[in-house]
Amino acid sequence: MPMDPAPPFRTPPLNASPGIAPPAAPLPATAPQRTHPPAPVDPERIRANRAAAKSEETKRALKKNWERFAAWCGGQGVASLPAAPDWVEAYLLYLADDHPVLDKAGVELRRGMKPSGVKQALWAIGLAHRLAGLPNPAASEAVRLALAGISRRKGLRTKQQAPLTIAHLHHVPFGGGLKDVRDKALLLVGFAGAFRRSELVTLRAEDIETTRHGLRIHLARSKTDQEARGAWVDIVRAVQHPGLCPVAALQAWLAAAGIERGHLFCAVSKGGRPNRGRPLSGVTVDALVKRAAQAAGLDGRAYGGHSLRAGQATYLAEQGKSPTLIARHGRWKSMDMVLRYVRGDTAEGLVGSY
Repeated sequence: MPMDPAPPFRTPPLNASPGIAPPAAPLPATAPQRTHPPAPVDPERIRANRAAAKSEETKRALKKNWERFAAWCGGQGVASLPAAPDWVEAYLLYLADDHPVLDKAGVELRRGMKPSGVKQALWAIGLAHRLAGLPNPAASEAVRLALAGISRRKGLRTKQQAPLTIAHLHHVPFGGGLKDVRDKALLLVGFAGAFRRSELVTLRAEDIETTRHGLRIHLARSKTDQEARGAWVDIVRAVQHPGLCPVAALQAWLAAAGIERGHLFCAVSKGGRPNRGRPLSGVTVDALVKRAAQAAGLDGRAYGGHSLRAGQATYLAEQGKSPTLIARHGRWKSMDMVLRYVRGDTAEGLVGSY
């Protein structure tokens, strides 16, 4: 018996959901049909909204890691999007064992990235595939096993920047120029507020309020607050170390630079003029902390932008402050993170116990 011919394929209307056929008859009056055309699709608006979902630092990391992967795939003559899981596995092994790691001058330091760098590379590959609506090769069992093998072979020890505390800042010779005034304010506020370098460069002058203990600064967004719920960070006047008062240092910088609104810490020209429209970058903050550490007689290579945050946690622990207070002030969501940042207190507590 001959079969009926298949019905012709019909393109579903724009307002139909995938896999759901449009109604054959008009809907009841209680649910009137749409009489106006669907809103036009604006690709630029969609791209801008998607871009806003990630921080600038995250986007830079994604771009750098994806470009490296695409270049490697090009050298192998294989596609990067979509990427086959076997080739992703081979790429991870290349990163872990053979990829040259260079210093800022372009001199090779070693071969092979640390597991944390390999994980970030895999994250970028997976995100690029998800954004393109393609199957994620990072979810394959072969890639999972490859990452586990790299982690076990190379270990997961993380490199932590040394804490910069009040004891160190006492030995930093601050000058009297405008740039010196800014640097002193940035270091002391960064330390007192346990700020990340990425947070310091986004602080704004209009977000400062005076309190009876000093001042507080509204932090609009942070690494762990990408949805910008915001947080108030207390900066109290120095009592034990009046020469290193963060409140006085910040007030001196704002007055000298004439800043009332806009970025709290801006660039200073070679002629000693503030460039209020040019905020500092995280890289600049990192370099500034390294220079301060060197000026204090320390090895600058062990210090960086996170040293201020680690220094505040360590200093508060040395002062006998509770872990709960340290966690609240530093905006840490878990006590495990507080314990990672507090350095050296275990040995101090054990002294004299046996």
